[in-house]
Amino acid sequence: MGMNFNKFYLCFLIFIVGHYKSDAQEAILAKAYYKFSHVKDTAYLNYASTENMILLLGKSSSEYKSYDKMIQDSILLAQNQLGAKSMSMHGKKTSSSEFFFFNQTKTALESEAILKVYIFPIDYPDFHWKILPDTLTISGLACQKATGYWKGRIYEAWFCPQLPFNTGPWKLCGLPGLILKAKDSKNQVIFDFAGFQNSNGQTTIALPKTAIQTTKLDYMKLNEAFLENPMAFIKNSMPQIREIKTSVPYVRKPPINNPIELEK
Repeated sequence: MGMNFNKFYLCFLIFIVGHYKSDAQEAILAKAYYKFSHVKDTAYLNYASTENMILLLGKSSSEYKSYDKMIQDSILLAQNQLGAKSMSMHGKKTSSSEFFFFNQTKTALESEAILKVYIFPIDYPDFHWKILPDTLTISGLACQKATGYWKGRIYEAWFCPQLPFNTGPWKLCGLPGLILKAKDSKNQVIFDFAGFQNSNGQTTIALPKTAIQTTKLDYMKLNEAFLENPMAFIKNSMPQIREIKTSVPYVRKPPINNPIELEK
């Protein structure tokens, strides 16, 4: 794999380009904040990567994304829009997943970026929640406990009935109240509540207008091309870039051995 692999999938994308159009645009009624922790390598159980996340809440839809990586994404986007002749690169992707859930239609989409933004459908999760009588107060909010299962992990979640959103961080959803806190049974995936605020409803939850429609499988192939040779990928995608500056030689990292979803 390498340059030819990259070229093949870049050409292939011309065939599948399209845009999702959603009639489910909803006003953002509130925002919830979380600190996400994930032990990605079982050889280092005492080390967890952390990230600050935000959940945008509509009446029947939600959008979950990273706070911490927005700056990296905006820099790369600005370089592209300004037609930069060079760019800085540090051997890793500069975006994280965004998840869109439309609860009325039971549909879910994931958005990822490799220079451009791609969006593809994913399974709408069903955790088969069991609501328990246990209660807990989190930041002054009365919560109730539930347990559920999704793709190889058992989750314990605390939801707040007085916040009438049947969603939560990441793919956690389906309880009669906003999920404020959750973790898996091994304490390897943790979502800690970090704050909540009402919104004025003047902005909406909406899919990125420039997102390129694809499938999860085709996105994974495209991502593989990027990981195999990111410099060649960038040059093929952005011919106006004549020089790529990197502080260290690119070395592809091995895949994590402890993904959030253990079952495919």
